[in-house]
Amino acid sequence: MSVLQQPPEPQSLATTPVASCYTYSHLDDLNCPKTSYRLPLAVIALVDMNAFFAQVEQIRLGLSPQDPVVCAQWQSLIAVSYAARKYGINRMDTIQSAQSKCPNLVVGHAAVFKKGESHWSYLNEPPNQAIHKVSLDPYRRESRKILKIFQENCDLVEKASVDESYLDLGRLVYQKLMELFPQLAPANRGLAPVLPPIPSKLPSELHWVGEVISTDKEDAYASEQGLLSESQKGEAPVPSVCDWDDVCMLIGSQILLQLRQLVYQKLGYFTSGGLARNKLVAKVAGGFRKPDNQTIVRTRLVHKFLNNFQLNDISGMGGKMGDHIVQKFDIPPGTNTISYIREQVSLEALEEEIPEKSLAKKVYDMVRGDHKLELTHRVEVKSMMSRKNFMARKPLETFQDAYDWIVVFAGDLYNRLIELDDESLNLSMLQSSNKDKGTIKRPKTITVAATSSSYSSHSRQAPIPLTISLEKLKSIFETMGMKLLRDLLDSTSNLEVLNKKSLIELEKDKTPLSKIKIHPIANLSLVISGFVKTNDTSLIDTYGGRGENGNYKEDLKKMFEEVNNEALLKKTKISPRPVVKKDSNISNEDKKYINKLFTDFHAQDPEVKRKTPTPSPPPTFKPSTKDDAYIKKLFQDFNEENQKREKNTHSIANSEKVRRTIKRPQADILQSLKKSKPVEEPFLDRLIRTRFCNKCQQQIEDVFEHSDYHIALDLSEKLNKS
Repeated sequence: MSVLQQPPEPQSLATTPVASCYTYSHLDDLNCPKTSYRLPLAVIALVDMNAFFAQVEQIRLGLSPQDPVVCAQWQSLIAVSYAARKYGINRMDTIQSAQSKCPNLVVGHAAVFKKGESHWSYLNEPPNQAIHKVSLDPYRRESRKILKIFQENCDLVEKASVDESYLDLGRLVYQKLMELFPQLAPANRGLAPVLPPIPSKLPSELHWVGEVISTDKEDAYASEQGLLSESQKGEAPVPSVCDWDDVCMLIGSQILLQLRQLVYQKLGYFTSGGLARNKLVAKVAGGFRKPDNQTIVRTRLVHKFLNNFQLNDISGMGGKMGDHIVQKFDIPPGTNTISYIREQVSLEALEEEIPEKSLAKKVYDMVRGDHKLELTHRVEVKSMMSRKNFMARKPLETFQDAYDWIVVFAGDLYNRLIELDDESLNLSMLQSSNKDKGTIKRPKTITVAATSSSYSSHSRQAPIPLTISLEKLKSIFETMGMKLLRDLLDSTSNLEVLNKKSLIELEKDKTPLSKIKIHPIANLSLVISGFVKTNDTSLIDTYGGRGENGNYKEDLKKMFEEVNNEALLKKTKISPRPVVKKDSNISNEDKKYINKLFTDFHAQDPEVKRKTPTPSPPPTFKPSTKDDAYIKKLFQDFNEENQKREKNTHSIANSEKVRRTIKRPQADILQSLKKSKPVEEPFLDRLIRTRFCNKCQQQIEDVFEHSDYHIALDLSEKLNKS
């Protein structure tokens, strides 16, 4: 059913009550997301965006769904709207061939990064493949908006891809069942474990929504109607309802339409849907009636529905895998491979032909529509890559060329990490326990890989300092990416011959990057991997280090003993401290780290706590905590001063007059860090914490999109000024 179609009038459904096959235990487990996907009463939906990229371009350009629109990448088409498909255009066409089929075709080219720039943009003219790289960020952003609508209205949503999502409707269906059939409520149940037969008459508000796979009897009736004239035809048969699994699908079809309508009303996107008892069948059903429709597969009709497809059509069985299995059993050409394997091949035969028993069992379940997979909140991220193939006539030939593309890759990965953070933070709000609250993912390793014009490939990798700040990560990607590329090229090619000098000599002479030649590169990529869950505590541990023996607490104790020596603080006259230049780049994150470092140490070590003197007023200087080297330098300077002052302690102690002139000891490093002038909190960090924009003076729902909005404004102002 289309999202534009009005709900049908109340109608009496054909019911054929039978002794139920299901128990109250099945019903109650439907209300638990951990078990519901395994049940025969499960209600799993797939929502598929119709020609998603083309729809995004259509809405961006202010066009109607009837306008023929395609989304292009260079001269190729990556999405074709259904309006354009009516002209015979498909993704195999080039822009030129598509325009020859439809002269009024609207071509929306994907957004692009420009060489040397870390932000993507849309161009008014066709981009140049030599200096631009395609960005899919606009489509990922719209996908996040759609996913958010689903998550706000369903407790378990799995993002399958940028344009597909699975939804477990179990809890929503259970709530509706309790509302419509109070006799199923725990307080009204009898002693029998089996559910009662369905009522002979269902509530009038229940009706099928979408294309319901029909029984043979319903098909026969439809065929008979097709032979009659219009005056002789009766009403179309309504799909029958026999047991509680049909009732669950009936309710699920209405919920699915409501969710699809929400997406259209809020964002303007048309969708298709599939509804079945598991992800495998729902996936196939989602593409059965496109566009803007939904297909419902009742449990007893799964086999009949799957007979419309071949084994290769099932997710996971496409390509060589499906072909290999079909060849193993010599299935005759033209035969339905799914029904043949289901009816002619036993599990034992599958296990004989397929050495991996888990795969054999998977195929056995798949052809029966019984392969059950749990829905997960998200797919685990293992790595992210940003890369570009360079045209043969325009390879990378200088370090400046390479650096400009490293900047692009860093910006691309930065945008994708924003998407990952948005997903992680939204999902952490749904967690029932505090274990994963506030956790986000950060990469541990960065890799640069390059392929020369002669097709030899090399790579270098290094660990990434763990930080919560995405802005810092982007800077780290740029700096480390270029350093790794420099080391890679220096070790794998003879740059001295090209430049008549070694790299060290060129750098010593401060030769511009644009003048340092490299062997031509045909492909360059930047990869981040080894993602781990992290939070403030893990960042502190990693940033502080764990010492040579893995015991960072002992190292901290030594620092405290050196800095907070009680005898020195009480007996020694504090001489004026040298003025330390203020570092304008000090951040609240660094201050919080130092404060937490000292506070946690005192809280966990009573002995040090007893020895630690009462904090004194802060000194007048404002130190920087830019890195560990700086902190170490402060401790060293402090110890040197104390050693000098210790020599004069005895004479000072004997002079009462001098003692009266001694001021209270100045604060230690911790206190100076605590009370130094606060630095303004980064804009994005404040948005995440408060969800309020002090620039616009309003509450913000999508903090990352709003942050990008201000970045674009600032960039626009800079460009206008220049």
